[in-house]
Amino acid sequence: MIRTQISLNEREYELAKAQARRLGISLAELMRRAIRDVLPADDSKPWMRYAGFIESGNTRSSRTIDDIVYGPKD
Repeated sequence: MIRTQISLNEREYELAKAQARRLGISLAELMRRAIRDVLPADDSKPWMRYAGFIESGNTRSSRTIDDIVYGPKD
């Protein structure tokens, strides 16, 4: 991953932080998702067009992804 720096005005920063908090993700992840939304899909990976389309409604889903994908362990 490449680290970069952006500048936001105070209002943009506060709104972005609040949205990230509502989604239960970091500000960096919110920015990555926003950028992915405007970039063309990678044609070498057609399945990636669908990444992020489905939401579980669970704000902690990234921490329990195996349970979501494979079901809870017995």
